[in-house]
Amino acid sequence: MEALLRLLGGETAVQETLAVGGLVAARVGPLTVLAPWLSLRRTPPMIRAALVLALTAALTPLALPQARVAVMELGGASYAVAVLREAMIGALFAIATALPFFALDWAGRLTDTWRGASMSEVIAPNTGERTSPLGDLHMLMGIALFLSLGGHRIAFAAFAEGLRVAPVGMVELAPRAQGLALGAAQLTGSALAFALAIAAPAAAAIVAVEVSLGLLARSAPQVPVFFAGMPLRAATGVAAALLALSLVTAQLPEVFRAAIDIASRWVSGP
Repeated sequence: MEALLRLLGGETAVQETLAVGGLVAARVGPLTVLAPWLSLRRTPPMIRAALVLALTAALTPLALPQARVAVMELGGASYAVAVLREAMIGALFAIATALPFFALDWAGRLTDTWRGASMSEVIAPNTGERTSPLGDLHMLMGIALFLSLGGHRIAFAAFAEGLRVAPVGMVELAPRAQGLALGAAQLTGSALAFALAIAAPAAAAIVAVEVSLGLLARSAPQVPVFFAGMPLRAATGVAAALLALSLVTAQLPEVFRAAIDIASRWVSGP
């Protein structure tokens, strides 16, 4: 054991590494829960834990030079508070980068509801959550585009830069609480508006179909318009959703980049 400690730099170095690593893990953890580009909702807990360990091992050497002195001065209670604070910082970064994907998911769920496909929702066995076919399609398309463009590398680079400019154990959230709350509200509103904009073509197409079916029902009451129109509503919703995706795909890279920039500002401060 003594030989291993000497190889690792001594007992003090090991304690510093473990203390800083614990705070880095607290900041990394929310990424594996809230960021769909890193892990989906149905990702098994063991894989999430492996991701946390791998990212912590990779990022701790980067955080160690700036944070070792401050972290070693923390006591038991203050270290626990620092862990909670780092988890909040990681959650802020994860939510900011995840909102574009949630907007895509919301747009798909809205379209599924409008086209009468809510009965097609199923229960995911791992999470117990209801899944939406178009919602999953939209989100997975966004994740595939994000990864193919190298967005995960940019996000990891921004996260790592945050460890350098805002070292673990040394970030104060209280002075920026009002600005963070306002920024979160603005970003959430933008994500909702983005989701509605994606779902708007489907809404317009389905309204047109409903008006046409209503006119048909008035002119030919004997026709079972409700049941006859169900396949038409479903097909129209899917076609409009695919059209909206083809139109919005060109704008998604800029949306992803803006979300990462906002996440970096939240972590690094003004």
